[in-house]
Amino acid sequence: MAERTEAPTGRRLSEARKRGQVARSHELNTVAAMLAGAVLLRGPGIALAHDLQTLLRDTVTTLPTGDLTGAWLQQEAIAVVLRVAPDVAMVIGGLAATGLVVSVAQTGLLWASDRLKPDLSRLNPLAGLQRLFSGRGLVELARAALKLGVVGWVAYSYLQGQLGTVLTLGQMDLRSAVSQWGLLAYNLGLRVAAAYLVLAFADYAYQRWSLNRSLRMTKQEVKEDMRASEGDPLLRGRVRAQQRRIARQRMLTRVPQADVVITNPTHFAVALQYDRARMTAPRLVAKGASLVAQRIKDVAREHGIAIVENPPLARAIYRSVEIEHEVPPDLYVAVAEVLAFVYNLKARRPRPVVQ
Repeated sequence: MAERTEAPTGRRLSEARKRGQVARSHELNTVAAMLAGAVLLRGPGIALAHDLQTLLRDTVTTLPTGDLTGAWLQQEAIAVVLRVAPDVAMVIGGLAATGLVVSVAQTGLLWASDRLKPDLSRLNPLAGLQRLFSGRGLVELARAALKLGVVGWVAYSYLQGQLGTVLTLGQMDLRSAVSQWGLLAYNLGLRVAAAYLVLAFADYAYQRWSLNRSLRMTKQEVKEDMRASEGDPLLRGRVRAQQRRIARQRMLTRVPQADVVITNPTHFAVALQYDRARMTAPRLVAKGASLVAQRIKDVAREHGIAIVENPPLARAIYRSVEIEHEVPPDLYVAVAEVLAFVYNLKARRPRPVVQ
């Protein structure tokens, strides 16, 4: 069996993402909820505690003298809801928004419908035991034990130092006890969240590594993936060859318009056109090497275009000038000498005698 040694291609990663296979750490969501909860405890959490304290006091005070009817109970329930609903909504909304932001930050906007399809294999107890005692299951167990140990140690260390304060909570009045309890919970939450944050980032790095490892491909799979995404290499080669042939044919149709063809003489051929009224410098209309160069010379002979052998100039133009571009200034003198020679040659040709 071929080894999966190649990194996953972009296409494979995209398909995995559609299936919902993305690097995501639930620990980051947990630590974000802990931090958000600690912050909310110092804001709407304190207000909620005070409201509940007030409601408890008012209920105890009015209960002996109240009219215990259905209407009275309904009125009291509505009053409770109206008083605590804003603070409860802020706490729940803050936690939900925090979880959403952290999830989007890890996976982006992702909708994996495949995850919603029922998977009956997960109901198989034998499959569940196999997952539990697999290598991945043992790793998950070790991670859970590590998290429990770190969080337990941090919580124990803090509460041990606050043991005296915890024991005196029962001796305080309700308002002071609630306030002190909120302060203890806030400080404990921050300390546990700070320790958990380190574990969460390590877990996210592990999840990314584990996902990339699970998506690794064999060399043959990479080739097949490239073929599927870019098309058959043979077909692509044929298309490129056809494109080159069409471009070459188009280029050869421009040779009859040239004023001179400069050759190597056997390796390179470049065809130049110069129209003083329309051009600021001679323009390259065709160029080629080997067989293409021979074809350019053949077309030039068929149409009576002058062919001049100048190997250094032919090589310089072939390598530095693109088709339909003008020759650079550093070649002006050499090209001008060739064109002057061609024009003088044309001027000395005998004119046909008109009978």
